[in-house]
Amino acid sequence: MTIYRLYAHNGNRAGFWVQHRSWNNMCARIQTIGGQAAGKLPNLPPLHENIEVLVQGFDVRSGRPVQLGPRLEHPEDQKYVLIATPCWYNESHQSLEVAAK
Repeated sequence: MTIYRLYAHNGNRAGFWVQHRSWNNMCARIQTIGGQAAGKLPNLPPLHENIEVLVQGFDVRSGRPVQLGPRLEHPEDQKYVLIATPCWYNESHQSLEVAAK
């Protein structure tokens, strides 16, 4: 499924987790799409004129940050799958890291 479609399936909210069939042991948390974390996407579906998707990449097993972004190269690709929030992810810890930068 495309990132844009997954966003819509997630109630028009970012913050969800994905994997791509070509990624080995990597996953990403979708931060924003078109500069927004919630709300209906601008432009016409289904590809919304390929608006920018910002992500945080992680090793799926350890949670170690990996280089997948910050900009996702092909959000229109249909080989993304939604995954559950990894057990190692601690939202309050991640928020503190972002605030410290």
